[in-house]
Amino acid sequence: MTGSGETYGVLGVGALASAIVTGLCDGVPDPPPVVLSPRNADIAAGLAARFPSVRVAADNQAVVDGSTTVVVCLRQAHADVLGGLVWWPDHAVVSAVAGVPLGRLTGLVAPAGQVARAVPMPEVATRASATPVHPPLAPAVALFDQLGGALPIEDGDQFEAIFTALGTVAPFFEYLGVLAGFLVDHGLPAPAAQRLVADSFTGVLSTLAAAGDPDFAELVKEYAPPGGGNEQLTDLMREEGVFEGMARALDEVHRRLTG
Repeated sequence: MTGSGETYGVLGVGALASAIVTGLCDGVPDPPPVVLSPRNADIAAGLAARFPSVRVAADNQAVVDGSTTVVVCLRQAHADVLGGLVWWPDHAVVSAVAGVPLGRLTGLVAPAGQVARAVPMPEVATRASATPVHPPLAPAVALFDQLGGALPIEDGDQFEAIFTALGTVAPFFEYLGVLAGFLVDHGLPAPAAQRLVADSFTGVLSTLAAAGDPDFAELVKEYAPPGGGNEQLTDLMREEGVFEGMARALDEVHRRLTG
């Protein structure tokens, strides 16, 4: 793998930005230059110390001025910062910000010539996850081709649905917390309960990651032998409407994200 010839700027340096930078630079013979905003100074400084091709800019405008492709990893509440920066027609902008539609994003970064959205996952740090990109413009596809592959999405509603479906990590951790709490209620110390649950699901997800084309309905059958606890819990959750409620919640989040 070699550098793409681009200089990447990153606005908003948190966990997701760290994963993107790590995937671009870790173990890569010719990593691309990366310019980080000074937000979350400790994280930015740590990345710059770890990777020689990474530097921290003085401010957000310096990131934009020093980059050809700018990756936006700001929180939704801070998206208006983009409108206060000076952009150029030859800039490419790739946003990973939820809840900022393409039309608004394009207005905020005008007159940047190429504007796209993406849904990168933390696994891009190890280049182990394809990233949906809409519209599949060349700079955005080139970026994520270096990070496990780009998944081109032409249809805007499909992209919003993907953003909704993949933005569900917090409920997953809430579910794991319920399991750990159940164990604590039955006398297991909290650290041991949390570690046990985490290790159990890490193993399951590793198996899932290795599957070529997972069939979730078949996996439910595989992990729910008749009469066992898995089958009973799944049936009880169905009876309580848990999964139907989740589908309704996804529809509502999608409605809010699309305005």
